[in-house]
Amino acid sequence: MGSALDAEPVRVTFDEDVLNDLRERLGRSRLPAPDARGWERGVPGHWLGELLGDWRAFDTSRFQARLDQLTHLRASLDGQLLHLVHAPGRGPDPLPLLLTHGWPGSFCEYLDLLPLLTDPQAHGGDPADAFTVVVPSLPGFGFSAPPPPGGLGADAVAALWHRLMTDCLGYPRYAAHGSDLGAGITARLARAHADAVVGIHLATPGLPAPPPPWTAAEEAYFAETETWTAEEGGYAHQQATKPWTLGAALHDSPSGLAAWIGEKIVAWSSTASDGQPAFDRNLLLGTLTVYWATGTITSSMQPYWAHRHSSASALPAGDPSPVSTAVSVFGGEQVPFPKPPRELAERYFTVTSWHEHDRGGHFPAAAEPQLLAQTLRDAFRPVRGTR
Repeated sequence: MGSALDAEPVRVTFDEDVLNDLRERLGRSRLPAPDARGWERGVPGHWLGELLGDWRAFDTSRFQARLDQLTHLRASLDGQLLHLVHAPGRGPDPLPLLLTHGWPGSFCEYLDLLPLLTDPQAHGGDPADAFTVVVPSLPGFGFSAPPPPGGLGADAVAALWHRLMTDCLGYPRYAAHGSDLGAGITARLARAHADAVVGIHLATPGLPAPPPPWTAAEEAYFAETETWTAEEGGYAHQQATKPWTLGAALHDSPSGLAAWIGEKIVAWSSTASDGQPAFDRNLLLGTLTVYWATGTITSSMQPYWAHRHSSASALPAGDPSPVSTAVSVFGGEQVPFPKPPRELAERYFTVTSWHEHDRGGHFPAAAEPQLLAQTLRDAFRPVRGTR
């Protein structure tokens, strides 16, 4: 068994030589000739050129200062070195809450959400709703070390997360939230550790097709998912089949990395009032910097490989976890995701609340932090007394 001493304070930083090399590479980027301004065939050259210019001018020292305001810890579990942010709550009895990001995200997408969760009273809320928040970086993402060859499936990461919360940080009972890859990991937590997880919240989860029969709503959802996958899922197929080939290109080219990640950020974000993606530009630049400076774009693709090559990667239908599960379907993406019906989720989870929103997109913590904060407060308020 571990102890709290296994999670040691650390300052996460960016190597200045790496940043200088990045600026030089950005200054001599070779971009394709300008073409149509639409996104139908991928990232437009004019948009990418502007993004690269902004990235070259990005104030990394200011971004570093913001990261320095957080408490960063490093833990070693079963040989896997993990980075995490630990933010103690301010309230009479803060509930430990584990937040898990997805791809192409990072712990940074929770920066605006953290103070809303840890200190609700300072933001017009009830101090009784305070959380102590733990935000780990997925293995192979950012400042966490790469996973073993072949990657780690959702079950394996869930096992690490449970040990992190209980053995390392000393939280025998906790709640969990996840989106994208994080939703799959959070779902496994609820199945494997129902005695410790008091409740989970899933943001727009992807749900597999169970064996027929299907309801009309389920059948329509699977048809929409098939169409979306054919039109928009090429990235996932490549990352699940030949991640090293793609990774070799993106690891060497900041313009390639910016195009690969930037296109998904735009497509999957909801739209702000000014028509721009509801994903702060500086957050995008900071996210790109984390991927580039840590050299983790290739290892961040490994969950796709692990999922595709595991015989038990899908959740079993018809055997829902008893853990209270709140589901929020966030919409408004520029390229909309199919919205799952509630009856499909109930095949996998004990759904205690279900809400659909017309905004928030794939990155609700970044796009709508106030909305997500209130959603999490409401979702976990009924289970606070079960610890």
